[in-house]
Amino acid sequence: MKKTMAERQRSTDVCVIGAGISGLATAKCLRDAGFDVVVLERTGEVGGLWVFREHGYGVMRFTHINVSKQNYCFSDFPFPDDVPDFPHNTDMAKYIVDYTMQNKLNEVIRFETQARKLERQGDGWKITTVRVEDDGKGGCVEVGDEEVILSKFVAIASGHHAKPSWPKFPGQESFKGEIIHSVDYKCAISNGFVGKRVLIVGIGNSAVDAAANAITEGRCKEVHLSTRSGAWVVPNYIFGCPVDHYACRLFLWLPWKLATFIFETVLALLQGHPRKWNLNPKMHALQTQPTVSPTLVHHIQRGNLKVHPNIAKMEGKQVHFTNGESIEVDHVVFCTGYHIDIPFLSDEIKQTVMDESSNSIQLYKNVFSPVIGHTLAFIGFLQPASGGILSMAETQARWFAELCRGTIRLPSKHNMENDLKNEQEMGRKRYFASARHTIQRDPIIYSDEVTAMFGAKPQFWRHPSLAWRLLVGSCGAAQYRLQGPGKWSKAYETVKSVPVTAFTHYGTLAAVIVLAFLILYVLRMLL
Repeated sequence: MKKTMAERQRSTDVCVIGAGISGLATAKCLRDAGFDVVVLERTGEVGGLWVFREHGYGVMRFTHINVSKQNYCFSDFPFPDDVPDFPHNTDMAKYIVDYTMQNKLNEVIRFETQARKLERQGDGWKITTVRVEDDGKGGCVEVGDEEVILSKFVAIASGHHAKPSWPKFPGQESFKGEIIHSVDYKCAISNGFVGKRVLIVGIGNSAVDAAANAITEGRCKEVHLSTRSGAWVVPNYIFGCPVDHYACRLFLWLPWKLATFIFETVLALLQGHPRKWNLNPKMHALQTQPTVSPTLVHHIQRGNLKVHPNIAKMEGKQVHFTNGESIEVDHVVFCTGYHIDIPFLSDEIKQTVMDESSNSIQLYKNVFSPVIGHTLAFIGFLQPASGGILSMAETQARWFAELCRGTIRLPSKHNMENDLKNEQEMGRKRYFASARHTIQRDPIIYSDEVTAMFGAKPQFWRHPSLAWRLLVGSCGAAQYRLQGPGKWSKAYETVKSVPVTAFTHYGTLAAVIVLAFLILYVLRMLL
């Protein structure tokens, strides 16, 4: 018997769209604030891209997080001690499930429910949904009638890695081998690459991971990598510490050109300038999100991987490059990123918020439209310049919860628009021109800005015993639970457990001592 329209409609305080890490953090923060929450999740499990799936959207079988567990975690739910610094995707998936169950978020999630349309209704929002089932090919099919959720507030946490970006090269349509996007690459064995000749297009983290997998697990006859922009490749560890532990306030407060000079000098001393390995970056190291790999340079050194410039054309099984070189391959994997895609937005919202031609979104602090206001939040729609997105998304969620409670207010529309314009201009001046850099932010700087709006920014004077760590350490996600709404009793000890790198610690002390002697010398000369 079919439900009536009244039976197919329900009301709630907040509707969260997506049960990945951003959506789960949002649901938890809102429930902590006392709101009735409904979470819509298209699949049958939590975790979003961190769930390995044989078909469609998700991590590759061999993926590890390329940010340390201290800086890629929920702020009041650390990873277990026995998990490695850079967890495997199975560790991450379990961690997300544990977080979901501990906070009883499974009670508010509607699995296999897809948002079909989001539109305004009076002072609130109307979300049209439909039940779906996995079609076994990475997509879904509708299996039920439409249902409607009426909500005062909505948080969109469906992720910005949504629609694969496919480049176009002359002759591509007549290529005689196989061309796939990285979203469909699971591992060399599953994809039938063993012993074959493979070309990876791109040089982001997915690209270098896929290349290393094709070399090791795939024992591929040849592995090639094509990049149009080149890259600075960063190892997982520098001087024995996870590389993201060096992202501290002191370093990030430096003029970025000085900071990038220091960073590039360290990288060149450790593994040689990238030009030596034909990586040829067209930008400085801090003008883009670093490519993190412990093995890429090693494989180039051993001759296991050949690096080429951009593709000029394809014909037959041959691929020609812009420097005149050509190779013959059996498989091509486009690791060329994603476009932001939110298909359920009404035309009115889409025109207000999105610029699909430039893959950018018009949001104050990457969360709120100055036109729409605080009732609609976009959580997780940003790209971390260093570190991970999880702590940034959770910070956004806590900000949203306080706005929903009415304890704080957004700035005026005029001030938000000016701030947005200024940040976009600063981004254009600093970052290399690329679709992914339209939403790029430094995690600590960004989280400090957002938490300052609701009283959770860690203040040095309020935590004197942690002041040095807060200056020269990354401190992990728990630093944003030291004070303010949602203060966590274990935050202090958790922050203290995050190591401060010896290089930063002693290097800063040495710089302070040298500076002090210089000042004393100048004063003595003047007197």
